[in-house]
Amino acid sequence: MKNTIFISIDTERDQPIVIGKPPEITPPGTPEEAKEMINIDIKCVTEALCRLIDIAHQNNYGVLTELVDNAIISLHAMKTEKPAELPETEEPTKTEE
Repeated sequence: MKNTIFISIDTERDQPIVIGKPPEITPPGTPEEAKEMINIDIKCVTEALCRLIDIAHQNNYGVLTELVDNAIISLHAMKTEKPAELPETEEPTKTEE
């Protein structure tokens, strides 16, 4: 599978984390297509996070269990925080037709 997602992190910006697609990616046309796209993106980002954790562990940049536990703690916090406390998300990137 080929998928393109960009994640830009800049704590000095009003919106510190920006997630999107490059302009050449056609945005979804229906809510069902949007749901499918975001679910695929979440799976791909999760796989990328697992790979990053493994690379860190293999290169002795962190202890595997601590790296995994930190990721799990952050994800689990999303289930218990009030929605207003979660970071705001950006609207999907739209292309000119």
